[in-house]
Amino acid sequence: MNTYAIVKDGVVVNVIEYAEQPSTPPLGFENGHVAIQSNAVSVGWVYANGTFTNLNPSEIIDIPAPKSLTDIILANPTELTKLKQALGIL
Repeated sequence: MNTYAIVKDGVVVNVIEYAEQPSTPPLGFENGHVAIQSNAVSVGWVYANGTFTNLNPSEIIDIPAPKSLTDIILANPTELTKLKQALGIL
């Protein structure tokens, strides 16, 4: 099976797997739809000059790793005291 982008007016409107190259237009689609083999596209991408382009790339957000419970407790002796009291070891 190969993945095909269904393109109309230069925009990917669907992504479907076919065993063989589909007809133009692909079965179930109206005139103006074309199936173009591609494994890395999504609906909404643009197809022009033989290239697919994502006009809305994902934004990478750098999020710091959360502190471990041990780090939180050791950073604040008051929290360690509260924990010992809660566990009944004080």
